[in-house]
Amino acid sequence: MLGVNALRTSILRYLALHPEGATSGEIGRDLDVDYRTVWRYLKEIETQGGVTSEQAEGKGQSDRWRVYKLNVDAREEAIQTYLRFLRGS
Repeated sequence: MLGVNALRTSILRYLALHPEGATSGEIGRDLDVDYRTVWRYLKEIETQGGVTSEQAEGKGQSDRWRVYKLNVDAREEAIQTYLRFLRGS
Protein backbone atom coordinates (compact mmCIF):
# COMPACT_ATOMS: atom_id res chain seq x y z
CA MET A 1 0.00 0.00 0.00
CA LEU A 2 2.78 2.47 0.82
CA GLY A 3 4.73 2.01 -2.40
CA VAL A 4 7.38 4.64 -2.81
CA ASN A 5 5.76 6.69 -5.55
CA ALA A 6 5.22 10.44 -5.32
CA LEU A 7 1.73 10.43 -6.85
CA ARG A 8 0.54 7.41 -4.88
CA THR A 9 1.79 9.04 -1.68
CA SER A 10 0.11 12.34 -2.63
CA ILE A 11 -3.21 10.55 -3.20
CA LEU A 12 -2.99 8.82 0.20
CA ARG A 13 -2.08 12.11 1.88
CA TYR A 14 -4.95 13.88 0.12
CA LEU A 15 -7.42 11.30 1.40
CA ALA A 16 -5.94 11.53 4.89
CA LEU A 17 -6.62 15.27 4.80
CA HIS A 18 -10.14 14.74 3.41
CA PRO A 19 -11.73 12.08 5.63
CA GLU A 20 -15.11 12.70 3.99
CA GLY A 21 -13.61 11.22 0.82
CA ALA A 22 -13.25 12.49 -2.73
CA THR A 23 -13.75 11.43 -6.32
CA SER A 24 -10.85 10.79 -8.66
CA GLY A 25 -11.80 14.01 -10.45
CA GLU A 26 -11.61 16.09 -7.27
CA ILE A 27 -8.28 14.57 -6.32
CA GLY A 28 -6.94 15.04 -9.84
CA ARG A 29 -7.96 18.72 -9.95
CA ASP A 30 -6.38 19.46 -6.59
CA LEU A 31 -3.18 17.56 -7.39
CA ASP A 32 -3.08 18.81 -11.01
CA VAL A 33 -3.12 15.26 -12.39
CA ASP A 34 -5.49 13.71 -14.92
CA TYR A 35 -8.39 12.01 -13.12
CA ARG A 36 -7.82 8.82 -15.13
CA THR A 37 -4.31 8.50 -13.73
CA VAL A 38 -5.62 9.09 -10.21
CA TRP A 39 -8.39 6.54 -10.83
CA ARG A 40 -5.85 3.87 -11.86
CA TYR A 41 -3.87 4.41 -8.67
CA LEU A 42 -7.05 4.38 -6.57
CA LYS A 43 -8.14 1.08 -8.09
CA GLU A 44 -4.74 -0.46 -7.24
CA ILE A 45 -4.85 0.89 -3.70
CA GLU A 46 -8.44 -0.29 -3.28
CA THR A 47 -7.47 -3.80 -4.41
CA GLN A 48 -4.82 -3.79 -1.68
CA GLY A 49 -7.36 -2.61 0.92
CA GLY A 50 -5.90 0.87 1.36
CA VAL A 51 -9.03 2.73 0.33
CA THR A 52 -12.72 2.02 0.15
CA SER A 53 -15.18 3.44 -2.34
CA GLU A 54 -18.88 4.00 -2.63
CA GLN A 55 -21.16 5.40 -5.29
CA ALA A 56 -21.40 9.20 -5.10
CA GLU A 57 -24.92 10.29 -4.22
CA GLY A 58 -27.00 11.42 -7.16
CA LYS A 59 -24.50 10.22 -9.77
CA GLY A 60 -24.60 7.39 -12.29
CA GLN A 61 -22.95 3.99 -11.92
CA SER A 62 -19.65 5.10 -13.47
CA ASP A 63 -16.43 4.63 -11.48
CA ARG A 64 -15.81 8.28 -12.25
CA TRP A 65 -18.47 9.13 -9.70
CA ARG A 66 -17.20 7.01 -6.84
CA VAL A 67 -16.12 8.57 -3.55
CA TYR A 68 -12.87 7.12 -2.24
CA LYS A 69 -11.93 7.15 1.44
CA LEU A 70 -8.71 6.19 3.16
CA ASN A 71 -8.81 2.96 5.14
CA VAL A 72 -7.01 4.31 8.20
CA ASP A 73 -6.61 0.88 9.82
CA ALA A 74 -4.96 -0.50 6.67
CA ARG A 75 -2.66 2.54 6.49
CA GLU A 76 -1.55 2.07 10.09
CA GLU A 77 -0.92 -1.65 9.56
CA ALA A 78 1.07 -0.90 6.39
CA ILE A 79 3.19 1.65 8.26
CA GLN A 80 3.91 -0.84 11.04
CA THR A 81 4.76 -3.57 8.53
CA TYR A 82 7.10 -1.20 6.70
CA LEU A 83 8.79 -0.17 9.95
CA ARG A 84 9.31 -3.80 10.93
CA PHE A 85 10.85 -4.43 7.52
CA LEU A 86 13.19 -1.44 7.87
CA ARG A 87 14.22 -2.66 11.32
CA GLY A 88 14.94 -6.12 9.93
CA SER A 89 12.35 -7.85 12.10
